[in-house]
Amino acid sequence: MSFDLYIRREPHPITDERAAEVCRQLGDGRDDVVDPDARVLAFRDDLAGHFPDLESLSVDELESSPWAMSPDATPRRVVLCMSWSSLDGAVSFVLELAGRHGLVCFDPQSKRVHNPRTAAAGGLRLQCCDGSRIDDPSRDDLHLHLRRLSAENWHATLERRPGWFVQVGIGQYAGNVPPGKFAVEYREGEPDLHYRVLVGTLDEVMAVFDGFAVGDEAWKTTHPWAKY
Repeated sequence: MSFDLYIRREPHPITDERAAEVCRQLGDGRDDVVDPDARVLAFRDDLAGHFPDLESLSVDELESSPWAMSPDATPRRVVLCMSWSSLDGAVSFVLELAGRHGLVCFDPQSKRVHNPRTAAAGGLRLQCCDGSRIDDPSRDDLHLHLRRLSAENWHATLERRPGWFVQVGIGQYAGNVPPGKFAVEYREGEPDLHYRVLVGTLDEVMAVFDGFAVGDEAWKTTHPWAKY
């Protein structure tokens, strides 16, 4: 059994229910329920540049590929079948790439649709290592997903616009963060305005994310931030 994602173009943001219905129709071979769009194959080409098809890989390279089978692409949709053992980083990359191309990505495992962010939205986006992505998350959304941090789901980022964000990471992939500690970072556009601090409780992490979300910068004075 593979971890599957369905990518296509929609003219407007859609609901989880609508995305699931279209997914069922595509699964029945009804590609005509989706209009063709040049961005679909452009996404496919960019994806292949990062994660090549299985047929182009050597035996040694196959082990590091995320694909259970090579992507199935038409001008209307792309279907990805990924190995559960190789999801780390691959799902978040696919979601980010689909968003850059203005495409919808549906995850039938969680029954969640990831709509692309429009340039006019200008809101917040929460993205986690497990592929979760929420636009304009509520305070409850932030807390729910921060509580899900784990060795496998080891980071979360809340971004206002490109280069302006707060994020948290745990464990070795976040820079060998000691057990029981959280590495919290923020950046204000430029690379030299990137700061980091280690905190000891999830409540402290939540306070930073909550403050960033509402524009209250009191959290900047409550920790000994250092340039990173």
